[in-house]
Amino acid sequence: MKRGVILILIAMVFMVACTSKIDFEVVPPTPPVVTTELMLSEISTAINTDPRANGTRTHYVELFNGTGRAIDLSNYALGYMAVADSLSLTPWSFGTNFFILSSSLPKDSCYLVASPQADRMMIIRDTSWGTTSTLSAQASSPLQLSGNSAIALLKRASSGAFTLNGNTYAIIDVFGSPLVRRVGSRGATSARNNLMWATAGEELDTRNRTFFRKGTVLSPSTDWEISRGSTAENSQWIISGDRSWDYSNLKKPTR
Repeated sequence: MKRGVILILIAMVFMVACTSKIDFEVVPPTPPVVTTELMLSEISTAINTDPRANGTRTHYVELFNGTGRAIDLSNYALGYMAVADSLSLTPWSFGTNFFILSSSLPKDSCYLVASPQADRMMIIRDTSWGTTSTLSAQASSPLQLSGNSAIALLKRASSGAFTLNGNTYAIIDVFGSPLVRRVGSRGATSARNNLMWATAGEELDTRNRTFFRKGTVLSPSTDWEISRGSTAENSQWIISGDRSWDYSNLKKPTR
């Protein structure tokens, strides 16, 4: 009798278990972060004569394509402009200091343009821009980012203000700007350059740093006053420590 009751109870439990409704909640995948345009994503600055630079020009510019599609880089160029003092505000002007990009950049990929003097083992680049000369007369030839050097990302545009190799371009993104005043660095003294743009609240020295564009930035900016920010919170850039050049995020999507 007891055995029969037990068997009936087991059967009832089995039936309840089999007829119970099990809900499977489908969690949609997190959509990728999509930027509106090609952007400057990482910059390295250094005083060439700084002993911790080990005699190499650790300068480079990284671009990030987060648009969700491949980009034809031949429609873009980099422009370089150094400033001579802290107070003079002048319009952008490139002369021969520009570099027309080439090839195609897949989505979610980075493209690195480095000084030919940068250590090739540490700084794996897609292309080089500038001179290999160490003569003083050639010291300011691109790519030379010592802290007073502004970089512009340009794109072909019929109404662009800049003519490069016969094509017109417009500036779409900047790091540094001749339209924004500099300050005197209170860091290591350089024979050639003691100017800098205070960025993300750093007011001592930004001439020997790696700059990372924050992953929350989804569009390029031509307003350096806004993008550099006045604090670590409102800046579009994260800065490495002084003379602590950080290559850990090189050629990776902006973080």
